[in-house]
Parts: sequence; C-alpha cells; structure tokens
Amino acid sequence: MNNTNGRSGLADRAATTTHPDTAGCSRETAVAYVIDAVESTGAATRNDFDIDRIVTTAHEFADDWDLQTLTPDTFWRIAAGCIKY
Repeated sequence: MNNTNGRSGLADRAATTTHPDTAGCSRETAVAYVIDAVESTGAATRNDFDIDRIVTTAHEFADDWDLQTLTPDTFWRIAAGCIKY
C-alpha cells in the first residue's frame, strides 16, 4: 500500500492497533511483517535490507515475535541500520 503522505505501512499502524492475541506470532510471521513493512511504500524491496538482522534486532527490543508492538520510530530506526550497501 502506497501513501503519498510520507512514510507509511504496517509499522506506522502499530501505534494505533491493539493486538490482544500474540500467541500466533512466530519468527516466520515476524519475517513476513518486516518484508511487508519495508516494501509497503514501494521505495525499497526486501533485497535492500538485511531482513534477518531487522527481525533479530526488533525481536530483542520487543521481547516478542509480534513486532507490531514496537513504535514506528523504533521499527524504522532498526530498519535504517540494516540497509544493505
């Protein structure tokens, strides 16, 4: 989903969405979430980021596989540090 109002995506919606059932979250769902988030603006693809490193770092911050519990600023700070050069 593209948004012309700036950076947007799943990570931005995390601040306004509640997730009462995180029992179904796993590393695989976290990977899917990260890929969807980084590709959501259309400005980058999964190949531009070290997805595994984002997932591992975000998991450490969230202490959960439900990465939507992270604030958007935290998520994007992590992702920005994992851009492949």
